[in-house]
Amino acid sequence: MKFLHTLWTGPPMFAKDNNLIHMKAGWLSCEYHWMSWALSCLQAKDVFGEINLVTDLKGSEILIERLRLPYATVSTALEKTLDHYHPALWALAKIYTYGIQTEPFLHLDGDVFIWHKPEDGFLNNRLIAQNMDKNLPFYADVLTEINANFSYVPSLFLKENYEHKDIYGSNAGLLGGNDNTFFKEYSRQAFEFIDKNSDNLGKVNTSALNFIFEQYLFCQLANKEGIPVSYYKDIVDDPVFKDYIKFEDFPHTQMSHPVGNFKKYRHVCDHVAKKLRKDYPDYYYRIINLVRSTKADMRSAIYYSPLLKLSRVHPFPTEAPSGLSESKQSFERTQTAIKYLNNKHSFGESLIMYHNIAFNYFIDQAKRVLPDGNERDCLLDIFQIEFQRNSLIKKTYSDSANVVKLYNDDLNAFQQIQATFSLSDGDLLKVKISQSENYILVNCGWDWKFDFKKEIIPVVKRNFNKERSSFALLLLPDILQNDIMEYYLDEIDMIIFDMVKNVFTIEEILQEMKNYFAEEEIEEDYPSFQQLIFTTIKRLLYAGSVKIIF
Repeated sequence: MKFLHTLWTGPPMFAKDNNLIHMKAGWLSCEYHWMSWALSCLQAKDVFGEINLVTDLKGSEILIERLRLPYATVSTALEKTLDHYHPALWALAKIYTYGIQTEPFLHLDGDVFIWHKPEDGFLNNRLIAQNMDKNLPFYADVLTEINANFSYVPSLFLKENYEHKDIYGSNAGLLGGNDNTFFKEYSRQAFEFIDKNSDNLGKVNTSALNFIFEQYLFCQLANKEGIPVSYYKDIVDDPVFKDYIKFEDFPHTQMSHPVGNFKKYRHVCDHVAKKLRKDYPDYYYRIINLVRSTKADMRSAIYYSPLLKLSRVHPFPTEAPSGLSESKQSFERTQTAIKYLNNKHSFGESLIMYHNIAFNYFIDQAKRVLPDGNERDCLLDIFQIEFQRNSLIKKTYSDSANVVKLYNDDLNAFQQIQATFSLSDGDLLKVKISQSENYILVNCGWDWKFDFKKEIIPVVKRNFNKERSSFALLLLPDILQNDIMEYYLDEIDMIIFDMVKNVFTIEEILQEMKNYFAEEEIEEDYPSFQQLIFTTIKRLLYAGSVKIIF
C-alpha cells in the first residue's frame, strides 16, 4: 500500500504573500502549520515505513528543500494543474491525488498524527476512511445552499436524498483503499460538480463545499455502488470532535486530528510543537530557524528573546517583529471592563488604567467611582489577576539564566510525562508527584478564561451580569510563548494540587482520593475512577502546575 500526503500551495493569482513560510492554513500561527506537516510526515514514516508526497513546485521547495522532510517520493503533479480553481477549494488537490493513483493507497491529511499502525486487515479493504460522520449540522446547511444556488446539482445532492433523513459522510482525515476504479469515478464527479458550477461559487460558503464534494460524495457514491467503507475510528455525531484532540492520551490513542478551529486552540498547538520537539528535534528547530529568518509573527515568541541562549537556535542579523522579543504584559480585560462600565454609567475618565499603575492606586479609584459593590468587586477581580500575571512575567523573564532554566525544565518535563504514561500501571503507580515552584494561586470570584481575543468582550459582559462565585486560578510560566498561562482548577484538580504540597506517589494519590468519592461508586466502576485520577494528574502535569519527582 502507498501512503500519501498532498500539499497544494494555491493558485499564484490569489497569493497575498509571496513568502509561503507565513502560511497559517488555519493554525494559530505559521510555525504550527509547518510543525504539523513535519510531525504528520515523520510519524507516518515511523509507523508505515514510508510516506509519499504529491505537491506543486512551491510545496516541494518548502517541504523538501527547506524542511528536508523524508518523503520516499515527491510528485509535483499539482503544478499548474489547479491554478484556475479558487484556493478555498483545498480538497480538490486531495481528490486529484486520489484519482491518479494506480495502486492501493492511504491518504493522510497534513494535520493527522498516527500513533499506531492500523491492522493489515483494515488496510486491505476496498474503501477506508477515518470515521463516519452522522448528522453533523454543516452537511445539511451546505447541501441546502447548493440546492438553492447551483445550476448543476448531482442526484446524490438533491433534497430528496437528505431531507428528513440521517445524513452520513466519510471523514477524509484518512481516506483510501484498493478500489482505484472507484476513486477515478469519484474524482471525476467531484471535479464535474465544481466545474459546472464555477459561475455560482460566490453565492455559497465556498470553503464549506469541500465537506460535500469530498466527504459526503465519497460516502454517498460508495453506498450507491454497494461498496462498504471500513472506518478506522468510531462514528462521530458531535461536531466538536473532542476525541481527536486528546493528545494527553498518548500513547493510549490511535491517532490525533485537530479539525477546524481546534488548530487555533493553544493547548493543541503546544502539544504538536512539544511532541515534534521531543521526538524530532532537528526538524523542530529547523522550522523555528526558518520562520525566524523571515521575521514572521510567531506565537513561539521565546525564540525572539535575546535572553534565550540555545545552540540549536541560530542568530541572524535581523530584528524580531515589533514587541515579540518582549514579555506580554497586558491589562486588556481590565481595560475592556472599564470601557463596559463607562458605557453603562457614563462616568467619563474617572477610572484610569496604564501599564505601570500601582495596585492600591487603582483599588482606591474603583472604590471612589463605583458605588455598586458587585460591579466594583468584579472589576477588581480581573484587575488583581492581570496585575499578578504581569508581576509574574517580570519575575519570570527577568534574566537569561532563569529563562534558559525554565526552557530546559519545560523540555524535560514533556519528555518525562510522555515516558511516565507509557509505563505499565504497576510502574506508573510508583511515580512521585509534587507541586511545581513557579506559580501564583489566585482566588477569584469570576471565570475570566477565553480562547480567542474576540471572546474577551462577551466574557466581560457575562461576568458583570453574574454574582460572585468561587474559582481557583493558577498563573504559570508559558515559556515557549514568553508569557503566563492561566489555568483554572476544578474541584478534583484543587484537591490533588493541594495534596502534593508534599511528595505523593500516584498510588498514594489514588488512595487519598477515595475519601472524596462514595465507596459504592468506586466499587462499581474502579477502572473509571482510576482513569479519572490519571487524567487529572496528566492535565496538571502538562499545564506545569505539578511535576514528576525522581
